[in-house]
Amino acid sequence: MGVRTKTFDCVEMKNAIQRKLSEEWKGLSDEEIRRRVHQRLETSDDELSRWSRSMRDANHEDSPDSS
Repeated sequence: MGVRTKTFDCVEMKNAIQRKLSEEWKGLSDEEIRRRVHQRLETSDDELSRWSRSMRDANHEDSPDSS
């Protein structure tokens, strides 16, 4: 078998994202961070945000209060 070259390093991507968020959230309380994450999930059009909203909406449709 030949040697395969990695074209994507998921651990490095995770570390880069954590560094970016650490800088972005520096000095914020846990509650402020939660609010920012919630706002981003509510307003972003990225795939994770759309999925999160669809899961929330599906759970609300299944709740007894939704009738």
